[in-house]
Amino acid sequence: RPVGDCAYASAATFSLHPVKTVAMGEGGFVTTNDDAMAREARRMREHGLTRDADRFAQQELALEGETPNPWYYEMPSPGFNYRVPDLACALGRSQLSKLDRFVERRRALLRRYATLLPALEPAVRFPSADAPSGTAWHLCAVQIDFGSLGRSRADVMAALRADGVGSQVHYIPVHRQPYYRGLDPDQCLPGAEAYYAGTLSLPLFVDMADTDVDRVVDALGRACGINP
Repeated sequence: RPVGDCAYASAATFSLHPVKTVAMGEGGFVTTNDDAMAREARRMREHGLTRDADRFAQQELALEGETPNPWYYEMPSPGFNYRVPDLACALGRSQLSKLDRFVERRRALLRRYATLLPALEPAVRFPSADAPSGTAWHLCAVQIDFGSLGRSRADVMAALRADGVGSQVHYIPVHRQPYYRGLDPDQCLPGAEAYYAGTLSLPLFVDMADTDVDRVVDALGRACGINP
């Protein structure tokens, strides 16, 4: 089914941050088939205000006779200033027209990673190679056995950076954050912990050339001491 058609959920959310498949500078959007939820989302994005005369609670202030005052609005509850600027929306709409091309390029880059990364096994594994073929890739994450390499993740990232290759960790498990620690100090999520211990995200963006992927994998081998 199309992503965002809400066949199995009340709403779906999309991020259009600059590093996502399509971007509008910052922000995102929500889809829903629920008219009431859509109406409330629109209200909440604008400080919780409504200009719908049928929803006014203070008729004596809202109306001049039977006609709503043109300046009048009400705030049934507080909201947020979550309105996306028109310029950002224009960028997002233009990016959507390129979505198919962006997705196909990301898939091609992942296929090249999948071809080259097995040379670094078993210390470096590429679980993404087994993902469904229809995936629209946002990240290229590998799993590295830092213990067997005798190198910390920070050491590997520093070596990559010195070789001109950026890397990142996606993500620190949420339950490790101080707020959630405060809610449940004893929370233990072994799967999340195991994934976090070995994950490292490699460069992935549509302007990469195939030779860029080659260079990243070579640099990763050197950083791990597998292919000095």
